[in-house]
Amino acid sequence: MKKLAFLVAFAIVSSFAYAQDDAKSKADKAAAETKEAGRKAGKEIKKGAEHVGDKAEEGAEKVADGSEKAYKATKKGVKKGAKKVEDGAENAVDATKKEGKKIKEKADDNRR
Repeated sequence: MKKLAFLVAFAIVSSFAYAQDDAKSKADKAAAETKEAGRKAGKEIKKGAEHVGDKAEEGAEKVADGSEKAYKATKKGVKKGAKKVEDGAENAVDATKKEGKKIKEKADDNRR
């Protein structure tokens, strides 16, 4: 009877040990799968971030190019405007000199 009880106890302990090992194996397998899925997700996120970074860099370059073009156009416009103002000022000075001469000549004629 002791032998039978010992065999039954041994069978029960073996079953628990097997069940425990099986549960541990399943948990380890699930952990490994989760870890691998995390790695894959991390790689995909990194690829996405690199893509976003590339696009952001391209956008920044386009903005810089646009700003540079706008600056050059503004500079060109300012130069044109300044040239027109300068020409207008010269014309005004010339006209003022002519008027001054005419007034002086009239004054001289009136004195005589």
